[in-house]
Amino acid sequence: MKKFILLVTLFILGLNACTNNPEQAQATATIAIEPTIVVLKETSTPPAYLPLSSDSQLTKAKAMIDSSSLIFTTGDPVQVELILGGHLPTPCHELRIHIPEPDGEGNIMTEIYSVTEPEVVCAQVLRAFTETVVLGTYPRGSYLVWINGGVVGNFDF
Repeated sequence: MKKFILLVTLFILGLNACTNNPEQAQATATIAIEPTIVVLKETSTPPAYLPLSSDSQLTKAKAMIDSSSLIFTTGDPVQVELILGGHLPTPCHELRIHIPEPDGEGNIMTEIYSVTEPEVVCAQVLRAFTETVVLGTYPRGSYLVWINGGVVGNFDF
């Protein structure tokens, strides 16, 4: 019975400690939040598929293109993008895409290939890739897009 009385007493004291005493002054604080302006500096990193000056020391090989298509963005100005899917000869090969300016007849002769270190021993398995390549914006005219000597598609502006 003593334990019961002790537990009830402790319970009542605990409830009393949790209640607000109107005699105690309640402190209020006002916190002013200042707006903060965050400026993010965009640094455009060139795509990994663009040829590099150091590529001259690497071995050049073919890239197998399985699919390709042209799409157009819905912005102003409209940009042309090339969607590519294919395989590289090994996991050690890196994709390279050379996109020249159109020639006088409106041909965009894109070259797609791979590069690798000449002395690296690598597993002889294909490495799949998919890439979206921004070809850019063009002045009015008709254009043919070529990949490694074959026509992919055409567009008019």
